[in-house]
Amino acid sequence: MRVLLISTNKIRVPRPALPIGMAYIGAAVKKAGHEVDVLDLLWESRELKAVREKLTSTTYDVVGIAVRNLDNLTFVDPIFFGPLTEKIVQCVRKYTSATVVLGGSGFSVEPMAFFEYAQPDYGIAGEGEVGMAQLLQYLEIGGSRDDISGLCYVNDEGEFVHNPPNTGFDLGALEPDRSLYDPRYFEEGVSAASDLTRDTQPAIETLQTKRGCKLYCSYCIIRKTEGKGNRFKDPVAVVDEIKRAMFENPEVKEFEIVDATFNFPLDYAADVCNEMVKAKLDVPWYCQLTPNAVTPEFVELLAAAGCIRVDLGTDAFTDEALSDLMKGFDLARVVEVDRLFTQSSIEHTHCVFLGGPGETSAALRESITFTERYLNPAQIYANLGIRILSGTKLLKQAVKAGIMEQGQGTFVPAYYVEPEILRDEDTLDYVRNSYLSHRNWYLWWGLRGQNLQGRAQHSADTVAEMKREYAYVMADKPRLRPARPKAKPVALTLGTSV
Repeated sequence: MRVLLISTNKIRVPRPALPIGMAYIGAAVKKAGHEVDVLDLLWESRELKAVREKLTSTTYDVVGIAVRNLDNLTFVDPIFFGPLTEKIVQCVRKYTSATVVLGGSGFSVEPMAFFEYAQPDYGIAGEGEVGMAQLLQYLEIGGSRDDISGLCYVNDEGEFVHNPPNTGFDLGALEPDRSLYDPRYFEEGVSAASDLTRDTQPAIETLQTKRGCKLYCSYCIIRKTEGKGNRFKDPVAVVDEIKRAMFENPEVKEFEIVDATFNFPLDYAADVCNEMVKAKLDVPWYCQLTPNAVTPEFVELLAAAGCIRVDLGTDAFTDEALSDLMKGFDLARVVEVDRLFTQSSIEHTHCVFLGGPGETSAALRESITFTERYLNPAQIYANLGIRILSGTKLLKQAVKAGIMEQGQGTFVPAYYVEPEILRDEDTLDYVRNSYLSHRNWYLWWGLRGQNLQGRAQHSADTVAEMKREYAYVMADKPRLRPARPKAKPVALTLGTSV
């Protein structure tokens, strides 16, 4: 079968992210014996025109639409990607008879809501490598849909069926097909123009060493999209993959490990670093870390392995907020980790939320004073507010705080910002001025000419318009209800009566 994979991601800040998920799906589809084409909409200013031209130039049996995010996750400048996906589905329907499949982490977060909104033929929620290959086999030769991993569809009774995902996918059995990447990702000028932390940004590659997560951050959906446990690549295989990726694309000068948290568990991360040292892998790289699994020995090992930068998932600069976000560490730990990296050769960044659950105006001001006094990062990336998603503790906290209503959906963007902070213009001005006074603190790229209270009102108006557009699109579409779980067969033995 001939398959077209469309990447819908439009986020370029702080730098364009390689569509590694689509590359994994492409590799799985090819391995199953099918042909693969790709269309990356990051580079298209007229997305639907690009889709139409692709569809009318070649005949496809299946069109897979990869949704990386529901939105840009930014309270002060919200952008919802649902409408673009829905229009792409309509475009595919208009110009082809291909089967339409939605997938990606954005779809997996809200599969039923996304399905009834965009109305594809099928969806794959969770990891898609196994499910997509199984679905193509079903479309080609028939059979049962019951065991297709993560498959979403509407049955004959009009019910939404969501098969459980197969979380046993062996990461070591497949590498992403990097030949599917658009070469423009590796042009130095493109990267440098969108990365605010360096004057020049060499071309980078990305890889995963594991999937799944055992942390319990209150807002996060990684456990939902990748699984609650961890599955690992062999550390030797990780190093071999890096070598191959660098050899196959000489433009690449650095790489990024895109695990949600590279250092949890710590012993596995250390094994990977030791293999890098053993292989004399002379390649600069960076990763995301959680502060609750950093030791002096590990920092030394990171440096020896070639790590040049870490993004710390600190999330907050008050003990109360860290507790509410279920981070598993306190401010004393943040200070300790900050000092370890300050004393090393590795550049470090703190990524934080402002205005999260329980954070008062006074606490927010104190957190800025604390940061100035005790921390010395290369950068701070901050977001005012946190995106609320279904199935998270944050949603329950939002309902309790009156930010969300009981039963309110989270498909259309919704954000947690403590109401007290939004009402406090003086504190919002203090936050704005503090971030503008530090060249290496980033809150929002357009902040210099605007105030946060104005941005908050803009956000409220924009989200209200998103909800109106959603209601308009859904007016003539049937609402789905979940299918009833199938009854398990009763095993009858001698002496059993029914």
